[in-house]
Amino acid sequence: QTYVLPVDYAIFVEEFKRSPHSTWIMKPTSKARGVGIFLVTKLSQIKKWAGNSNSSSSTRSSSAEMYIISKYIERPLLIGGKKFDLRMYVLVTSYSPLKVFLYNEGFARFCNTKYSTDVSDIGNRFVHLTNVSIQKMDEDYNDNHGNKWSLKNLNLYLRAKFGGHAIRKLW
Repeated sequence: QTYVLPVDYAIFVEEFKRSPHSTWIMKPTSKARGVGIFLVTKLSQIKKWAGNSNSSSSTRSSSAEMYIISKYIERPLLIGGKKFDLRMYVLVTSYSPLKVFLYNEGFARFCNTKYSTDVSDIGNRFVHLTNVSIQKMDEDYNDNHGNKWSLKNLNLYLRAKFGGHAIRKLW
């Protein structure tokens, strides 16, 4: 579940109220390297971006910075107790019909710090964000491997842990 704020604010609020104990991740659309990303557990945390929840979208400020907000994965797959994400490279050569080529040399980027759902860790960027510009600030960052695995190494690990059938299903 992903929404664009402030445009989709009213729809997002409806979804938020259906699962009030969920965590959401909010990312600015115009920034990179983990700048401006944070986790949200209360509506009050995003009102400054989304505007007043009682106003219609047509009366909200058109100059408000756009953010993407997505439901945070509640139980992510962890490796060594650490969160990771996949960095994949694709080439889109046509949108109609959609034609996409996936480059097979992407990688998995890991956090330095073991994953935690503890409320006291919600603001800990080393636990939740895999961006190298953030992770390299941690004292445990390893410059030699940059907290990443090739997709080949990730597949070897997943095959050993879950079996070949899981790898075939994944890809």
